[in-house]
Amino acid sequence: MKRLLMFFSCILFLAMLTINLPFITAGASAQEQERVEVYDQQKNLVKSVVFVLGLDQYFVNGQTPGTKMDAKPFIESGRTFVPVRYLSNALGVTDEHIGWKSPRVTLDAPGFPAVELSVSSKQLKSNGKATTMDVSPLARQGRTYLPARWVAEALGYTVDWDPKLPNVVLCYPKGAEKPDISTVLSYIGQVPATGSIDEIFKNAKPFAGVPLDKSKYNTGGVVDGFPRNFDVPGVKIQEVTVADLKPNGIKLGSDTVVLDMNVTKDKVYIKYAQKDVGALSPLPIILAEGNMVARGRANPLTEYNINPFTHGYNVYYDGADRGLSPADITKISHIMILAYDQILAIKNPMYGGAK
Repeated sequence: MKRLLMFFSCILFLAMLTINLPFITAGASAQEQERVEVYDQQKNLVKSVVFVLGLDQYFVNGQTPGTKMDAKPFIESGRTFVPVRYLSNALGVTDEHIGWKSPRVTLDAPGFPAVELSVSSKQLKSNGKATTMDVSPLARQGRTYLPARWVAEALGYTVDWDPKLPNVVLCYPKGAEKPDISTVLSYIGQVPATGSIDEIFKNAKPFAGVPLDKSKYNTGGVVDGFPRNFDVPGVKIQEVTVADLKPNGIKLGSDTVVLDMNVTKDKVYIKYAQKDVGALSPLPIILAEGNMVARGRANPLTEYNINPFTHGYNVYYDGADRGLSPADITKISHIMILAYDQILAIKNPMYGGAK
């Protein structure tokens, strides 16, 4: 009788396992889809990891679409910052080897140097050896962001930027040949402008503005009579999207091509090509909130020794230096670039809270 009961118990257990197996398998598959394996079968690091400023995906080994993130990389103090979990995962450090004990972050995956950083501290330790970084990890809205270059290099990667694609960060194993990431660039619509500056100007679309209707804009609250461009005789305005700028840009004025724009909560990044490399200069911008326009205060983020170059602007109204708060980027309908009698009004992709 006991043997019979044991037999039926085994049958019942196997039946329950069979019934639940699809759910167990499905759960495992969902977890696997969230994590990208960064090693090949020989346990060598894969060829490339790509982060893109303002984009909520990262790309491993040229695979598209990328792995989704719930936060986006951004630039501050000239460095790219990526959320700790996603930067670590992309470079091969899995969650169980990421330690958070505020304000300290530790990465201790087998096969990698042990890396230790702290929020607001410029010291990075790699296998106990201390290095002074030029920036420190940041805490934003309950998230910790790490400086991509310093952490990637500490884990054995080379970090590279293409001057023609300054919003794309490429990491690949130290000593390896620079990988081809053209599939990723095509996927994100970031094919670089090629050839000389003369070729960029030759291929750029011409400005196609229409006469500005000044009655649509209220400039009365702007200090020092800015923006004066609205009062230039014959001034014209052209409304475009970010997608309209790609791949060859729009010519603005006599010596500038606007190639791209990226917007974050508190920064606007505009990519320019200019004819005179010895006198590179970003154009002024204004922020349009409904029919009210006001100036965005310039904040250089790059040395102008490359062309094309990317320039960053703080999302401030005039008077920011007197303690006024930044503008709410979700209320800004257009970012307007001014070139004397030409105004390029680029629709803000974050207007209305869009992501």
